[in-house]
Amino acid sequence: MEGRTWTKTGLLVALMFLVAKCEETGATKYDSPGSIINPAQSCKGLKKHNHSLKNGLYYIRDKEGNVFQTYCDMAVSGGGWTLVASIHENNMKGRCTAGDRWSSEQGVTGTHPHGDGFWENRATYGIPSSVTSDDYKNPAYYNMYASDIMIWHVPNDTPLHDIEHRALFKYFTNNGFLPTFGGNLANLYSHHYKIRNGIYKVNVDNGPAMPVVWAKGNTQLYLDLLGPNVRAEVDGGYVQFRAINHEGNAFALCSGVKIKPGKGHIEHECIGSTSSGHVTYFGDFSAMDWENNPGWAASTKLLESSVLIFYR
Repeated sequence: MEGRTWTKTGLLVALMFLVAKCEETGATKYDSPGSIINPAQSCKGLKKHNHSLKNGLYYIRDKEGNVFQTYCDMAVSGGGWTLVASIHENNMKGRCTAGDRWSSEQGVTGTHPHGDGFWENRATYGIPSSVTSDDYKNPAYYNMYASDIMIWHVPNDTPLHDIEHRALFKYFTNNGFLPTFGGNLANLYSHHYKIRNGIYKVNVDNGPAMPVVWAKGNTQLYLDLLGPNVRAEVDGGYVQFRAINHEGNAFALCSGVKIKPGKGHIEHECIGSTSSGHVTYFGDFSAMDWENNPGWAASTKLLESSVLIFYR
């Protein structure tokens, strides 16, 4: 304050007073696990350390020493879920725009005809506070070793403090499948089920489908938001990886569903296309908005929601 000269003793007493007030009011200590000077290895580790932690932003240090902030869900199925990515369709009408990072044609070369390969590579993008307004990917996506994934569908432009409550759907795997494929999705896609165009066959080269547990919503509510023609092509209550359509295009993730045997119009329900070979499949959400035949189009609720991916 003006006119006051602080001594070292006075500063120490003031600091002790502030720390005491934080403890008295229950505020987070500056050096608590998950703070910037004491980052955790994962949200699961944080939850194990303190079962009373709430959903919110925490700092993580990965195995390579990167320190970054991300969102932790501490509620679903015991909590401990680390947000690693979000897929946000920036413009359904603007096919193959620069914002389509999960299906980008940027970086296409003779040796990389699939482009940047955002599902496989070590690139990062965005900040956690904007996960429903733009794409997001942090180092945990490719560095964390996890057992399961969780997916939320959250309306676009939802503020971070509201995503827990405004999510349309929340569902997760609980069979511990990820270690079989390297412990994370980056390893799954780069070493086991690569996303390439024109080299795989429909109904032959689809990747694995894992059953999910619904934490919010249910199978029927999800299927009701897909086009009636699409519902005949899928079984609800799953997540499937690297599915192939009739034209030989690969799609990274079929969220909430798996493809039925003999079906191949998957561009209307799966996301993350190789975005080549057919202009209507360009974009992170591919042909989920099929205008030529509304029977194949997803509900606006799904089209205007971001897909958030968590690890545990």
